[in-house]
Amino acid sequence: MPELNQSEVAAERVRQLCNYSESVSVDHSIPIRRYFRSGNEMMRMARVYQDEKDIQSAFILYTKFITLFVEKLMKHPGYKTVPENDKKVNKKKVMEAFKLAEKIKSVLRERFTKEEAIKQESQRKEQEEINKRLQIQLQIEEDKKRIESENRKAEDERKKLEEEEKLRKLKEEQERLIAGGGVGVAAAGTAVGPAAGIAAGIGSVNSISDSISEVTPSPGPSLDIGQTGIDQISNHLGPPPAYSHVTPPESHIIPPGGTSGQYLPGATKVLPPVIPNRDLKPVNTGSEIPSVDRSNKPSVDHFTSTGIESTNKFGLKDVIVSTDLVEKFILLAAKNTRANTETCAILAGKLSKNQFTITHLIVPKQTGTPDSCSTTNEEEVFDYQDNHDLITLGWIHVSIYM
Repeated sequence: MPELNQSEVAAERVRQLCNYSESVSVDHSIPIRRYFRSGNEMMRMARVYQDEKDIQSAFILYTKFITLFVEKLMKHPGYKTVPENDKKVNKKKVMEAFKLAEKIKSVLRERFTKEEAIKQESQRKEQEEINKRLQIQLQIEEDKKRIESENRKAEDERKKLEEEEKLRKLKEEQERLIAGGGVGVAAAGTAVGPAAGIAAGIGSVNSISDSISEVTPSPGPSLDIGQTGIDQISNHLGPPPAYSHVTPPESHIIPPGGTSGQYLPGATKVLPPVIPNRDLKPVNTGSEIPSVDRSNKPSVDHFTSTGIESTNKFGLKDVIVSTDLVEKFILLAAKNTRANTETCAILAGKLSKNQFTITHLIVPKQTGTPDSCSTTNEEEVFDYQDNHDLITLGWIHVSIYM
């Protein structure tokens, strides 16, 4: 695959953001008004991201909002029941989201182009550094081979000189021996020196050979040893050693065909293997809880998700909660609790610096039983949140049976 240039890489990254933002699904069993509430919070969070210069997250939420209200919700069976005034207000928000998304897209394309240029420059320098290190390594290897070759040649030359020196000394020794032990000429043609000694030696061998005669061995006298002779020999050798003090080795073999408990004299009894007591095996009390790798846990993509990794170890945004929130809510619901009635409330707050802060505890109008509670007039809660620019972050309730 050919390498893309900087602008092509930037365009591809923007296209991937668009594809991610357009992957919005709608459940027709969920009331349509909840999607309109989610849309309002998407726009609210997108503005916060834009104000904090996190334009990538803002672009994703704007694009999700457009996809949700232009393509997806039109097919929802409850869309026809939406008041016309709400549709008009939402249409204005869609047009606003379009303009902001297009403006941010051009900024993102420029940013991605610069980032790619910096990345490619860094990769180029890194590759140059790698090439330099490889060149140095190659030079070191070549120098090493050259030195080894020179050393090998020097060693061969040394061995050659030593061999020549040995041959020279051997030749000198041979010449010295020949010069010191040469053959002379005596009177009457008799050889003197080493040759004469060899000749004399041969003559002596011949004279010895002539004096050797065939010798036939004669039988010697027979020796008759009777019982008396044997006793005399035994007395001469002495009595045999006593073996009564030697203890025979202990037998470890059970005779074939033997029954249980029957062993040879001196045999060692074979004991059965020792079986460990299973009561001594450590019992898992359940206090050791196995660790869970949450990195394999599938992530849930909500409408307000931007797909950007969080510094939170669970991949979620941090939520700041007041330490006395629960205590205050319990005091607030104490009257209903004494009346054996559950109480619920909404946790609302704001987004700032990529973390949520719960700033409001909203107690809506509601009806309750010992094991349930239901809100009424939710539009009042929505209006309050819109007027105070609040995001729904969760809920809290008092359980009578807990």
